[in-house]
Amino acid sequence: MLDISKVKVEPITDYFEREFAGDLVSRHHPLGEKRLKGRRLVYSAKYKDDWLGVLFFDQSVNRNKHRESKIGWNDIQRKERLKHVVNNSRFVVLSGCAGIKNLASKILSLATNRLSSDWEERYGIPLLAVETYVDPAQNNNRGSCYEAAGWKNLGYSSGFEMVNGERTHSKWYYLKALHKDSYAALRADVPHALTTGVKSVSGKSNNNYVLDAAKLDLKGLQSALSKIPDPRKKHGQRYKFLPLLSLCVAAVLSGYTQYRQIADWISKLPPETRVKFGLGGDRVPTESTVAKFISKIDPEKLQAVLTDWLLKTYKKELKMEVLALDGKAITATGSSAGKQVKHLNVFASELGIVINQVPTKGGSGENKTAQKVVKNDANLSNKIILADAIHTEKEFIKEVQKKTLRTSSLSKVIRQS
Repeated sequence: MLDISKVKVEPITDYFEREFAGDLVSRHHPLGEKRLKGRRLVYSAKYKDDWLGVLFFDQSVNRNKHRESKIGWNDIQRKERLKHVVNNSRFVVLSGCAGIKNLASKILSLATNRLSSDWEERYGIPLLAVETYVDPAQNNNRGSCYEAAGWKNLGYSSGFEMVNGERTHSKWYYLKALHKDSYAALRADVPHALTTGVKSVSGKSNNNYVLDAAKLDLKGLQSALSKIPDPRKKHGQRYKFLPLLSLCVAAVLSGYTQYRQIADWISKLPPETRVKFGLGGDRVPTESTVAKFISKIDPEKLQAVLTDWLLKTYKKELKMEVLALDGKAITATGSSAGKQVKHLNVFASELGIVINQVPTKGGSGENKTAQKVVKNDANLSNKIILADAIHTEKEFIKEVQKKTLRTSSLSKVIRQS
């Protein structure tokens, strides 16, 4: 007897297995194998070494009124984010498995549970939803296995207009969200973490959106960055300083924080967008170039310039009321905790940005740095300060009291002892 808890669904990568899967679909699916030029993943469903079924996932249909209504898409959003939806164009459970309770829905669930990560690994695009059409005219198909696997029947499609003018009959249209926030991410005006694939999704909704830095005010950003001197030698410069630096900053603001990610982000920009930054449309820096370029720039000067630019962008006088002091170690700067470069950050909670970053040492060194920051940073005047318990020393509290601030810590109100 087949134990469905031991069924495995995996993407097919072997050429001969893929051909075998296509042959199974040709023989067992009423529409036969669907030949397609474009993105596709083919999955096998097996119990031990025995084939149970085959699934095809292809690019989604261009338009569907039920889908657009459910997601809340306008036409522009649909065009930009259609790549995050795929179509289950074929699903076959072999006739020898007929009558096995819950097998079909189990196979569908196993496939959709891994579909987004498999698609992103293959094509670099995370998936947020999957769709399919169920034809009730074929074998009295009611789509019950899809409903049991969490898909939603959104109603009858209006049919499909063929090239020769012939119109097919209507079918049931099913849609399944692959994440609880899929539809919100697909219709969001600001890119969501789910659509970028470069940032983990947070349980807090206000921390899930990623700046589309390609749409920044480039004139303002590059004007701010022009205050940073070019540390490179004059000879052998392949890329102009401001275009490359602003591209690197834009990549980081978009959530791409590693050298490889920054280079990939720049390379995937449309040539016309790179030209807007001032970089030749056909010229793309490598990971090595990005790493060498960034490592030569004075981090404190860059931090100061970006902090000032971000505060002007966010209009700090309207929104900044709560500031948090927090020490951080940069893990990539040392093989052990003692050797890592450390900074004390002043974090604007409402804005979600660091407005000041001061080099420090661990332990008591961080306390002394905190005292200096409270004393010298004008942004801390008349604000609520949050601080770790290690900062609650007399000297720190005295500096806080001089500015007549309301004060609190992450665990208790700071009181003078």
